[in-house]
Amino acid sequence: MMGPVRFDPPAIPAVLLRRYKRFLADVQLEDGRLVTAHCSNTGRMTGCSSPGSSVLVTPLPSGKKLRWKLRLVKSGRCWVNVDTQVPNQVIAQAARRQRLTPLSRYDTVAREVPYGANLKSRIDILLTDSAGVLPPCSIEVTNVTLRIGRTALFPDAVTERGLKHLRELQDEVQSGHRAILLPFIARADCDNFAGAAEIDPSWTKALAEVTATGVEVHPWKARIDRHGVSLGHPIPWTGE
Repeated sequence: MMGPVRFDPPAIPAVLLRRYKRFLADVQLEDGRLVTAHCSNTGRMTGCSSPGSSVLVTPLPSGKKLRWKLRLVKSGRCWVNVDTQVPNQVIAQAARRQRLTPLSRYDTVAREVPYGANLKSRIDILLTDSAGVLPPCSIEVTNVTLRIGRTALFPDAVTERGLKHLRELQDEVQSGHRAILLPFIARADCDNFAGAAEIDPSWTKALAEVTATGVEVHPWKARIDRHGVSLGHPIPWTGE
């Protein structure tokens, strides 16, 4: 497995009662306790937020306002990662081990690096070559949870922030850098990736525009079990 993120402390089984106010999820633990967990996914989580779904949560440090975090949701037969912080961790670890095939020649990895107009945005991952041969490579990672048929789709809600990030990746290419959108397919039951044109036509149109100018799209499927999340293998983007 590449770039694993293991749950520490271990995840605990629970049942989802409701997800609300974007950041909150009420769950019932196996011992019967009713607790509120933090949900870092601000999208609609279509297909991954049905009451009665099996979920996995982890306890948070005592200083946190909420004592639990929602990690995985069972959808059909597979677990889906809904923790939006995990994909960046997985991709960064895989990059440090030089196990991302298209990017294996880069040897320096930085996270949350300021970039864009007036440096007011932050790129998820910046790869550089210490020898100075390769251009800097900016990677925007998106956690993809929506599925229709065998296709993973992004976004699951209109995203002005996501549109802004696409344009910033385009600016990086125009400045002579390399720029990549990396959809992290957070479930095992998908064979390809596409833009969700019916949900956010503006984002999908912009994706086609920025890729025409050199922005790359590299979808990677995750490997997920009750112990954690790791990187699986790349899958096709249907826009290619």
